[in-house]
Amino acid sequence: MRRITSYRMTATADGTGAGTATTSTDQSVPRGKLIAVEVDYPAATVALTLTTTNLVSQTLLNLSAANTDTVLYPRTIAQTNAGVSKTYDGTRTIPVEFIVFGPLTLTLASGTLGQSVTVIAYIEEQ
Repeated sequence: MRRITSYRMTATADGTGAGTATTSTDQSVPRGKLIAVEVDYPAATVALTLTTTNLVSQTLLNLSAANTDTVLYPRTIAQTNAGVSKTYDGTRTIPVEFIVFGPLTLTLASGTLGQSVTVIAYIEEQ
């Protein structure tokens, strides 16, 4: 049976404007397709990156300085067995959901000291 599970992370900017948060070990490990990401920004602008922390890290979301709360639906490009981007007609690439298997890491940059960003990742699991 498929279900959508939410994974919440909050990172707070330190004196350098940076901060990091990882899905905690007491949560179940995210396994499935990334469906959506909800971002709750502070009043000040902050840049953020959401990545997997597997053997090969994937960047799931990379947002430059912003301060408007949003819901996003990140996708990657389908590839052939040779690693070439697949297209519908030679020009339009085919978007597919990210596959997530393991902890997620939220990293902040250029934030204001003490400002926090909360991200909720929605994963379709089986």
